[in-house]
Amino acid sequence: MDRYINLAALMVLLILAGTGCKKDASTIESISIDFPHGETRLLVQRNGEAFLFYGALPQHQKIKNGTFDIDELYEQLQERLHDNVPREKWPNLQSRAGMVQIRFHGKHQRDYLIFDEEVFTDRLFTKARTNVFLQMQ
Repeated sequence: MDRYINLAALMVLLILAGTGCKKDASTIESISIDFPHGETRLLVQRNGEAFLFYGALPQHQKIKNGTFDIDELYEQLQERLHDNVPREKWPNLQSRAGMVQIRFHGKHQRDYLIFDEEVFTDRLFTKARTNVFLQMQ
């Protein structure tokens, strides 16, 4: 009997943990991907807006609304995210690193590192450049 109670309690905890993760994903306001760190940065917002930045320059390019789906992007990032730790704790000290910042409702933000993601980020940045919104003058 105790075994069944323990099993039931474990199942309830797993269900609650799973719904908690989904709730967090739905509360994402924006995702910023900077790779390699300090060069090109893509900012994708929940409302469908996206912007491309270069280096430390404040100027940016607006991307056509709806080019990126924030939930799809978050899903693609899941296996790539690493805790933001000092370089001496990186899995490989020779890696090229970038930063991913995920901002949630209520101004809560999580910072992560991504390593050696040239192919993945090049695809994102190319898609962004292809969809730059040109304003009529």
